[in-house]
Amino acid sequence: MNRRLVYLLCGAALVLPGGNAMAQSSDTRDAASNDVFDEIVVTARKRDETLQNVPVAVTAIGSESLSDNLAQDLTKLAELAPQVSVGEGGSGTGAVISIRGISSSSSDAGFDQSVLVEMDGVPFSRGTIIGARLFDVANVQVLAGPQALFFGKNSPAGVISINSADPTSTFEAYAKAGYEFTADQYYTESAISGPLTDTLSGRVALRTSTQKGWTRNYAPVVPDIFGAATTTTGAIPKRMPASDELAARVSLLWEPSDSFSAKFKYTINSVETNTGNGNTEPYCIGDTLAANAPVIVGVVPSPGADCYADRRTSHAAAAPIYARNARFANGGRPYNDRLFHFAVLELQKSFGNLELTSNTGYYDEDFKLMNVTDWSAYATIWAAARYQYELFTQELRLASDFDGPLNFMVGGYYEHSKRPFDNVPEIFHVYNPDADNYISADMSSVTKGNYYSAFAELTLDITPQLELSGGARWSRDEKKMRQVNLSVGPAWQQLRAPGDPLYVDYSDNHISPEVTLTYRPNANHTAYVAYKTGYKAGGISNPFLLNATDTADDLLFRPEIAEGFEVGYKATLAGGTLRFDINAYTYKYDDLQVVSADNSGILQDFNLTNAAASRVKGIQASANWQATDALRLHGNLGLNSAKYTKYDNAQCFAFQTEAQGCVDIDPDPNVTFRVQDLSGKRLIRAPKLTFTIGGEYQPQLISGWDTSISASGAYTSSYQATTDNAPGGVQKSYWLLNAALKVGPEDGSYEFALIGRNLTDSYYKLQAFAWTAAGNPDQYVAFWNRPREVVIQATARF
Repeated sequence: MNRRLVYLLCGAALVLPGGNAMAQSSDTRDAASNDVFDEIVVTARKRDETLQNVPVAVTAIGSESLSDNLAQDLTKLAELAPQVSVGEGGSGTGAVISIRGISSSSSDAGFDQSVLVEMDGVPFSRGTIIGARLFDVANVQVLAGPQALFFGKNSPAGVISINSADPTSTFEAYAKAGYEFTADQYYTESAISGPLTDTLSGRVALRTSTQKGWTRNYAPVVPDIFGAATTTTGAIPKRMPASDELAARVSLLWEPSDSFSAKFKYTINSVETNTGNGNTEPYCIGDTLAANAPVIVGVVPSPGADCYADRRTSHAAAAPIYARNARFANGGRPYNDRLFHFAVLELQKSFGNLELTSNTGYYDEDFKLMNVTDWSAYATIWAAARYQYELFTQELRLASDFDGPLNFMVGGYYEHSKRPFDNVPEIFHVYNPDADNYISADMSSVTKGNYYSAFAELTLDITPQLELSGGARWSRDEKKMRQVNLSVGPAWQQLRAPGDPLYVDYSDNHISPEVTLTYRPNANHTAYVAYKTGYKAGGISNPFLLNATDTADDLLFRPEIAEGFEVGYKATLAGGTLRFDINAYTYKYDDLQVVSADNSGILQDFNLTNAAASRVKGIQASANWQATDALRLHGNLGLNSAKYTKYDNAQCFAFQTEAQGCVDIDPDPNVTFRVQDLSGKRLIRAPKLTFTIGGEYQPQLISGWDTSISASGAYTSSYQATTDNAPGGVQKSYWLLNAALKVGPEDGSYEFALIGRNLTDSYYKLQAFAWTAAGNPDQYVAFWNRPREVVIQATARF
């Protein structure tokens, strides 16, 4: 049945040229031709503006488009926006988020993201936020390029702003249920909203999901090659990632007068998974791929394993004897549990032509996992970890709306964070009699931070058509970290001695200016040129392992600075049936923060450094055309050049030879310091070309019934997925095809849908690294996307 549904969806997709369909309401389809598009309100400059008039490169994605493309988390959302990539990354920062080729690695917990994620006005710099599920969402806005003036630090690549649905003044409710065939996933989503009193309205939303997973585990039971256990456990789990999810949100909106409103939202989200890194899979290149013969420790064949990225794996759980007396180890069984609490209170008060806005946020996250990281039936290497994050934020903004030519916005922002991180690796089962366990090292750290910033912007209407705006944000970032090894196994004495903590302090000040000149000759045309700056905060590296030679200075890294220009043009043409926008950009990034794998030995760690400089430039365009009352077409295009302009001290990839460019630059003959020159090479996750084409067709096939056929075809050119430019990190170009078929009565009371995502079943890597413990230069591990999904779904609206 699954295959028949795929064929049906692919056939439906052929009705259209493909596209990332943005659903529209029936009243919009029947609207007059002056402007057939829904007016989209965006908050790219912390005020309500239309998508047509805002002088920012922004992509707005509505709730129906999210649903039609099964975008229930940020990883799938990225497939709907041009030049955006999002993938999970295990522990560390927990994610890889990229816009226009600028991103951060997930391999160091001390890293902030280059792309800021904002939820209901609260900014998040940590990548683990992508574990939160998207449900009952009003819209998502993707802002490309530096956004420091209005969003502060950690937005040099852009911002992803998620806005959940607000309470409504009239009663509304919906409930949907669906089944996905590939992962055997069942899910539900529902919401009820309406007035509670004359001045108070409320909304409650709920999402549940359970699945068995899309990867099969074929690990056999084999003898324990290190001897403490008689045999290994075999395939545990047999199928992954199996998960149980629950998310709920309560929202209240109080409007006692026209001049004051208070909005409160509280969200809880629980995700429990049966594997530590369910989206990782090893693969091979070269002779090893040709022979299909992966190994561990250089010579031992890996039983049940293959060299292909095919959603087949072979790895056991850790034998219980090796997991005893080990924190977070779960008896040796892999798992990944996340629990989020998020609350936000927004207050708005008008004083005539002035409006004061307060946004207060609180976020608490607890993330624990255990994962076998030799990806073999022997389970010779595994690690358990716990990551916690507590965040308090407060923003105040005062904006004017005078009739005269000059207006302003001023604001201040404060953030306090606390981030404990514990890592417990076990490598090759070496017994530690002092701790009575087999743990190689038990590391514990706590990082605390305070961030203060203030900004001001002036907007001058030079003429009724010409606007000049400019401002700056001052920021101060303070961080302190304590990291200590609680225990160290006898085979790993190169690590810092137990009980000897390392204390590291960091602080920095930064000013980010911005100027934009906007020309609007009439309501249908907007042209702008902008000078923008941005930065990602420096800080303190939080490595998985604390070495004996590490000093406080070794763990410090500098801010990442962005500066450049952007020009854009937006138009509504053809009697309001065509919307078009294009922008060109060029930005220089200094001290680009990168993480490279330390491939010097079996005990793999990661080094955080600042690259010298990089340049990102390109063109981005999109168009929406209401071709007929029943047919809408649209697409987008991204041409991007993102290269290191100077990076002559990059770390060599694993097993790289001098002939391949790995050279020793230390003049001391007794010291070896080997590097490669990546100057002129493309940045990681920076495809040259991305584009999407497609649309939605709404024929009147049956009287009294609505039918919608939508499709999207998205192309991404090749890119490099490893930070060290390793040959096995190249991801080839790929296509993604999404399609949806929906039918229901005209009154919208219920609807049946058949939805397909990634019908091409493209399987692409988002982050990769050489697996040195294999002892084979041809073996790698990557974080992969979710493969094809085919869903049947029913929705009722009340």
